[in-house]
Amino acid sequence: MVYKKSSGKLFLFLSGLLIISLSYGFGGKNLNELKHKESSKENLSLKNKTLKIYSPSVGEKPAEEVYKNIKVFKGLPASRLLPTMHFIEASLGADCGDCHVHDKVKGWEFDSDAKPGKKKARKMIEMMNDINEHHFMGHQEVTCYTCHRGKFNPQTVPALLTLPLKTEERKDEDIKVANRLNTAGDIIAKYLKAIGGKDAYQKITSLKFEGSTLNEEGKEMPVTIYQKAPDKLLMVTQNHWGELSRGYNGEIGWFKAGQREDKVDGDNLNLLKDAAEFYKNINIDKDYSNLRLSDIVVVDGDTAYEVKGTLSAYLNDKLYFDVNTGLLIRRIEYDNTPLGNLQVQTDYKDYRNVDGVLIPFTVHTAGYETNQTTNFTNITANREIADNIFDMPAK
Repeated sequence: MVYKKSSGKLFLFLSGLLIISLSYGFGGKNLNELKHKESSKENLSLKNKTLKIYSPSVGEKPAEEVYKNIKVFKGLPASRLLPTMHFIEASLGADCGDCHVHDKVKGWEFDSDAKPGKKKARKMIEMMNDINEHHFMGHQEVTCYTCHRGKFNPQTVPALLTLPLKTEERKDEDIKVANRLNTAGDIIAKYLKAIGGKDAYQKITSLKFEGSTLNEEGKEMPVTIYQKAPDKLLMVTQNHWGELSRGYNGEIGWFKAGQREDKVDGDNLNLLKDAAEFYKNINIDKDYSNLRLSDIVVVDGDTAYEVKGTLSAYLNDKLYFDVNTGLLIRRIEYDNTPLGNLQVQTDYKDYRNVDGVLIPFTVHTAGYETNQTTNFTNITANREIADNIFDMPAK
């Protein structure tokens, strides 16, 4: 199993910026693809068949042909191995070192079986798959998180004092919506009109975002993001390491952290490409398949349409549009792994007019390993941005 933790924190932060500033509220789609079957529970942790039937996508090698010593994940597309490791980490509150060997000289030896934790993890995965296969008709009802709940050792005694005495369920009839829209198409059309319309948006060819990101530890970091149509992106921030930057010039993706810099490839490059697509947020109807109105719910006190859509083979979303303003106020992304689904929630607030288009100035994102709020103090459109700032810095 492979999990590149050494650069993971950097990438997580920068990918978090992609999510919070460039997802559908303003921009992009994550690289991972999600295959789902609609469940009877209308839950986007849709019930996939167990790992046995996983097969590589067209043109992609299985994990065992890319990485060494793959045992329980044979047949899994190689690009899905890292998200699967993320799911284990999130479910158990674990770290790479709990299963993998790290040598001070050689670095990570992911193919080594020296640590007992790795062998135990394989047995647990086989047990989980066996339970799903023989007790739930092959559907993914039981995951690592079912028992672990973020703890390395599952709890066997209920914490009675923390159990709720009563559970109240909202009934659909409790939410009243005047002039209710009944199709996803109508809801998307209202959203596009609310942000200013496609014509106004297409008049914008560049954007510069300036602000700061506050993480859950209360640390604030300055953030500057440049976007230029049709597909150029640069993100720059500062922390105790120095300047961190990541860019895509339409052909090459790269990152720079202090003195370290390198090209970005694979999944990380796909993420940059998706985020760099300038007009993505006015093409929701094209990027998603199977868009449908799922429910009407309350989101932080605001009544919202819940719209579901499929982005690709491993990625499904729920989009929440305010029934009154039409604006997108929340997006929940579900990324499927053979062990269960990871999710990232992004909330959009404080929409302001930028050259005739409404853009959220406050964006909060929360996932299995990130919880941060970005407040943009200034967003400017159609300023001159030289193409060469998106190029990889010369060494």
